[in-house]
Amino acid sequence: MALRVNGKDMKDAVIKADQFEMKILDLIPDRMRVSVTGIRGEAFNFVPRFMTMVYPDRTIEAKDTGIIAVGVGKTIEPTIEFREKLRIETFLIMELRYARKKLATIAVE
Repeated sequence: MALRVNGKDMKDAVIKADQFEMKILDLIPDRMRVSVTGIRGEAFNFVPRFMTMVYPDRTIEAKDTGIIAVGVGKTIEPTIEFREKLRIETFLIMELRYARKKLATIAVE
């Protein structure tokens, strides 16, 4: 089983948002480990609870684990826990969102 993020293998995919870029390091049924780096050259706050995984039939939100400050030029590797177990089945397509904005399409092959 392979996980593709925006059509690329999970280990090669980098997701770019307005303030940060993110790489998914690990995705298991109840959590996700990511690497987050600022791209604007200034400190910002990354809020894991703003993450949601959107399935065709429902949405699973992340737990509130507090706000993480990312310093200028720093990279953090937070673990994002979800309120329910994530369903990861072959031929399933999900969307990853941050603050209601689509970051990526994740396909299970």
